[in-house]
Amino acid sequence: MRGITRRGALRGCAAGMLAGYFSAPALLSAAHGLDIPLRPMRLVRRLERGMRDGAILAVERAWQIEFKPQGSGFAVLGQQVSVTVDAPRQLASIAEIERSRSTADMFPILLSANGVIAAAGQYTKHQDLAAAVREAETMIADRPIPAAAKSQQMLYLSQLQRTGTTFLKQLPRDLFFPAGEGMRAVRSVELPGGMSGEFEITYDARSKPGRGWLEYAVRRVVTRIGQSQRLSREVWSMSSI
Repeated sequence: MRGITRRGALRGCAAGMLAGYFSAPALLSAAHGLDIPLRPMRLVRRLERGMRDGAILAVERAWQIEFKPQGSGFAVLGQQVSVTVDAPRQLASIAEIERSRSTADMFPILLSANGVIAAAGQYTKHQDLAAAVREAETMIADRPIPAAAKSQQMLYLSQLQRTGTTFLKQLPRDLFFPAGEGMRAVRSVELPGGMSGEFEITYDARSKPGRGWLEYAVRRVVTRIGQSQRLSREVWSMSSI
C-alpha cells in the first residue's frame, strides 16, 4: 500500500493519452492478460473520521467510471455523480466544503498491465509509515502544549490522527484489482513528557468472484495514546450500473 507519485507526468502527457483512450478497441482484455469491466461501473468511497467527542464525520462519494485500454495497460476515466456528507452541527462549514469540492483532478487513473495503479491525479502524495511517525513527532515537539495531562493527551491524539489520515489521501495501489493480500502495520511514536503514541494501519480487499476486479476494500487508521484512540476508515466498492 504505497503512495502514488508522478502527478506532473500525468499533466505533461495528458493530451496524447486522451487521444488514445477513445480510439482504442473496446475489447483488449485478453491481449492485456487482465479481465476488465466492459461497461461503465459505479465506484463508491465512504470516508469516516472519528472526532474528539465521539461523533463521526462521514463523506460518501460515487463516480461513474470506465476502463479503457492504454498502451500496455489501462486508463480509468471517471466523473463524480453524487456526494453525501454526515457531520455534527458544529462542523457544518467543513461539511459544505466537502459537498462542493470537485474531484475532477482524480482522473485519469493509469493502471499497469496487471492492474496496479501507476499514476493518478490528485492522489499523488507519498507517505510511508516511518515518515508519518517522524512527521508526528516533529509536529508535536514544535507546538506549545497545555499543562494539564488530559489536555496534553487529547491534543496529541488529535495531532497524531491528522498525521495518520494522510494515508487515506493515497489510493491503494491494488484498489481496482485486489492482490488478495491484506496488510497490518503498527508503529510507535515517542512523545514529550514520557507519553507514547501509536499508529495502526490495516487494509483488506476482496475481488468479485470469477472476475478479479474490486468488489469491496476497507482501510483503517487507528491512532492511540494510552487508553484513548481515534479511528479513521475508508470503504471502497465497485459494482455494475
